[in-house]
Amino acid sequence: MKHVLIIVENLPAPPDYRVWRIATTLRAAGWRVSVISPATASWPAGEFEIEGIAVFRHWMPCEARRLAGYLVEYAVAVVQELRLSITVFRRARFQVIHACNPPDLIWLVALFWRLFGVKFVYDHHDLCPELVLAKAGVQSPADLGLVHRVLFRLMLAMERVSHWLADVVLATNESYQAVALGRNRCVPERVFTVKTAPTEAELAEGAARTGAVEIADRGTVPQSGIEGGAALRIGYVGVMARQDGVDGLLRIARRLRTDLKKEFELVLVGDGPERAALGKMATELGLEPVTRFCGFLPRAAMMAEAQAFAIGVTPDPPGPMNNASTMLKVVDYMACGVAQVMYDLPENRATAQDAAVYATAGDEEAFAAALAGLLDDGAAREALAARGRARVRTLAWERNGAVALGNAYGALGLQRR
Repeated sequence: MKHVLIIVENLPAPPDYRVWRIATTLRAAGWRVSVISPATASWPAGEFEIEGIAVFRHWMPCEARRLAGYLVEYAVAVVQELRLSITVFRRARFQVIHACNPPDLIWLVALFWRLFGVKFVYDHHDLCPELVLAKAGVQSPADLGLVHRVLFRLMLAMERVSHWLADVVLATNESYQAVALGRNRCVPERVFTVKTAPTEAELAEGAARTGAVEIADRGTVPQSGIEGGAALRIGYVGVMARQDGVDGLLRIARRLRTDLKKEFELVLVGDGPERAALGKMATELGLEPVTRFCGFLPRAAMMAEAQAFAIGVTPDPPGPMNNASTMLKVVDYMACGVAQVMYDLPENRATAQDAAVYATAGDEEAFAAALAGLLDDGAAREALAARGRARVRTLAWERNGAVALGNAYGALGLQRR
């Protein structure tokens, strides 16, 4: 049996949806699968067997927010990944290391195992150079200070090494594929676009749960902070980091509540380095009575929560990273049969097509107006939800991502044992 070791650094397994979807797909295809990932308070360090997959979680420092903290975090991660990879190899020799960025440092571990004939698959989750721009709040490298400009160039170099050393590169969408082929000059035959999406079983389960629910009534909840006692839910699902635009969403919610006089409950599902600051911001903006932070939820619970939204939101602001990235929340909202509002970014539109209302990129006033219009129009919400359900069926994992993943692993040229 062939053995693949998947290494992911920025999220634990199995909560990282893409990582776990790939792991379980390879396991079903007959591979032995091991996963190395960081531990968190909710997902402790240790060795576990989950769905027939060996999971090794290692200790990590607190999630970094400053440059020095990132250097410590990444150094600890590389050491832990190498240590655990040796443990895995001693138990059962693996033929493939499947590295999931960010950061673009896991090639250091893969380079060591090249001495033993191990193949390297680079799964390109995030554009790390563009992430430097996003965290610095600028649109161009020319706008960076000296330290961040050096960091940006270092990230470009690390990304290029990751692409060049890889036997196979997995891109999450066509924009990332273009980065691999253009900026990093990969051979087209070794670049495969593997799009993340729910499985057909997940879509069927979601449809069964929501089929009898009228979209006009979806999300109506008691709301003690609003006179009248009821409101519709506006929901966000995802990471709460600087580049995700949740701070902008809170400003939009204040405008919606105070200027446009709309009743709603804002539900925020997820976690991240900005979570504490966002809670404080919600209080300062007077949104505490109508805002609920749910924290991270296991996927089934998250999807159940999202199915109760009247409107799902994707507030990620425009920029070089977000313009090129596919937001998994967009697919999840469609899978849950939820109307949605998002900024008009290239990959947002490529994913949702006509199943969303688009606000001018970066225009918080336009975003608030779009939300206000949908809160008042149950028929429009129902139409968007129906289009989303139809659209997401064409994106199902078995029809797209799983096929591309199989082709990518076939290109490694490994013989089955």
